[in-house]
Amino acid sequence: MASTRRIVVIGAGPGGLCMGAKLREAGFDDFVILEQADGVGGTWRHNSYPGAACDIPSHLYSFSFERKNDWSRAYATQPEILDYFEQFATKYGLEPHLRLGS
Repeated sequence: MASTRRIVVIGAGPGGLCMGAKLREAGFDDFVILEQADGVGGTWRHNSYPGAACDIPSHLYSFSFERKNDWSRAYATQPEILDYFEQFATKYGLEPHLRLGS
C-alpha cells in the first residue's frame, strides 16, 4: 500500500515560500500553501504605504540559497522586496501549490 503525505503550509510570506521551496527540493509535491491575501509576500504585500522600506540591509531579505545581490539601494523599498518574493515563487514553481484568498 502506497503512503501519501499531505502537507499544509500556513502563509505565503517569506517563511511559507521558503518552506515550499525546501519541500520541493526534498521531493515533496503533495502540499499546499494557504494564503489569506491575493498574492505572496506576507507583510511586504500588506504594507504598501508610501515610503515603505526595510529597516535592515536589503541583502538580509534574500534567502541564503537564492541571494539577490543587485538591490537598488541599501534599504530596499516595499515594491522591490515584494517583487523578489513574487519572482522567487515563480522560479521555485510554487504557484500550483498556492491557495490564495483562503
